[in-house]
Amino acid sequence: MKDKKKEFIFQYDPSASPKRMFDHFEEAIKTGKKHIQPKNIMVANRLETIYRVASQARMDLLACLVEKQPANIQELAQLLNRDYANVWRDCQALNSLGIIKLKKTGQGAKKTQIQPLALYETVVIEFPIKLAKEKTVATPLAA
Repeated sequence: MKDKKKEFIFQYDPSASPKRMFDHFEEAIKTGKKHIQPKNIMVANRLETIYRVASQARMDLLACLVEKQPANIQELAQLLNRDYANVWRDCQALNSLGIIKLKKTGQGAKKTQIQPLALYETVVIEFPIKLAKEKTVATPLAA
């Protein structure tokens, strides 16, 4: 059996809200049942949020990390033909989401550098389409 590629999922859920999150907390306190959001899923109640976070530039950056595995941010910026500061900002955003890891390299006499490492090979945008009252199908959209 072939291993499933590691994938990060942006999930659109128009009913997602802070109130619903706190409802899960309250349920966990009352019942002891844990509601743990998987690390590889980000839920948003607005498509604009998903498209802002998963911009074309950031998806190109992730693809470059997976394919080329650059040694540092400077090399990544050169491969993407983009300004270092913008690439660094996008790396920080993807790192905060847990899509990439920023690893410090070059200790001692060498100047410390940061190597961006892809933690996922695939990004999926799930957009549920209601077919019936309680039946939902998740349809991946091409990013």
